[in-house]
Amino acid sequence: MTFALSPSVIIRPEPNGALLFQQETAETALLDLEGLDALYFLLKGELRDYPIFFVKYLRDQQFIVPGPPDGTVEEVARVRDKAPQTTAPPRSLAAPETLHLSLTGACDQACEGCFYSARPGSDVTADLMDWSLFERVITAAGEARVFQIAMGGGEPLLHPRVVDMARLARAHGIVPNLTTNGNRLDTEMAAALREAGLGQAQISLNGATPEVNGRTRPNFAAAMRAIEACRQAGLRWGINFLLTRSNVHELADVIALGRRLGATSVNVLRPKPPTTEGDWLARESLTAADYRTVQTILREVIRHPQHADTQRATRNTSTRLTLDASLTFLLTDRSPAQLYRQGAWGCSAARRFCTVIQDGRVLPCSHVRWSDVAGGDFMQAWWESEVFARFRGQEEVIGGWCAGCAYLDLCKGCRAVVMAFEGDFTASDPHCPRRGRR
Repeated sequence: MTFALSPSVIIRPEPNGALLFQQETAETALLDLEGLDALYFLLKGELRDYPIFFVKYLRDQQFIVPGPPDGTVEEVARVRDKAPQTTAPPRSLAAPETLHLSLTGACDQACEGCFYSARPGSDVTADLMDWSLFERVITAAGEARVFQIAMGGGEPLLHPRVVDMARLARAHGIVPNLTTNGNRLDTEMAAALREAGLGQAQISLNGATPEVNGRTRPNFAAAMRAIEACRQAGLRWGINFLLTRSNVHELADVIALGRRLGATSVNVLRPKPPTTEGDWLARESLTAADYRTVQTILREVIRHPQHADTQRATRNTSTRLTLDASLTFLLTDRSPAQLYRQGAWGCSAARRFCTVIQDGRVLPCSHVRWSDVAGGDFMQAWWESEVFARFRGQEEVIGGWCAGCAYLDLCKGCRAVVMAFEGDFTASDPHCPRRGRR
């Protein structure tokens, strides 16, 4: 049998290897030189005694498809030739895999725990990313072979040119995605975004019932209407679930809801420092013991799914359960070697992604407002920023319990949460379920 790269796969050189991105499923695979050689000879039809698990993984994740190579051998060969000469900053990719773009600093609803929430009476149409800035960032992203952008805010659907932005990203070979509260995502908007090439809309939903969702978000009905709009328009969608003390008991129910309605993914997020004053973060953040309970819930959800997926609008055959990188400590029932092989990076700020906010400042992530580069020049930040360098050196400075943990390189906790609770960038993550255990 012969194989080719899937038409939906982008491949780019990385130091001593390559990074593959499947545009339809948003899966990535980082290959070392040995893996890149294996892919090359597999496509040439010359791979003998190849590892079955390697080929099975590439097929299962739709990186390769049966059929004649049709030029993909030459594409892999070019990347194979460039890989040994490709350079990258320490512990980072040669360029961001993903850019997080804040299209606006405003929102049309006020949520107590949001890191970018509107205030009552605020002008929700102000504080927008200028089109020229967006165009400049996207042009640079296309040249750097950035794979995808995450359009957020604030509420990105407040931006009058959000559909044009999605279309421009696609024109530069970049998959645009969007995170929204759903208030403005009706069937007409969903259809327009699909036509423009949006990869996926992530809809924030913090409970399977209006009562539980209402403890942290005011718009259950609107979010459910947005989900139905995506289904009607055939737009791929997922759920962003912010895990708090108020809703942890509905985690399994939200996952089941996503599966029942045909979500592409349910993404579980961790509370981060909000812009609102008060003790919200302390009240709603889970403790180490709470996260041990979450580990049990997730194991049960994975082992015994309650509902079959229905009404699929994409080639995916199941709802994926994904975790915020700051929740990597929930995966420590697997060995560090297993997590490494499965591509775990933990905190990926300034390593796999970075953020450009609406005024052009470039940040290592959306939750730490440190910046020493402006004008949207994310590649300058990628190579020259001292702020980025600090995030890449976490392993050398983190102290306390985390310093001696076997998972340090694959986790690192969350520096935004650590600084909010401990006041020290180098402190251990206070909520790790391994804390106090060997």
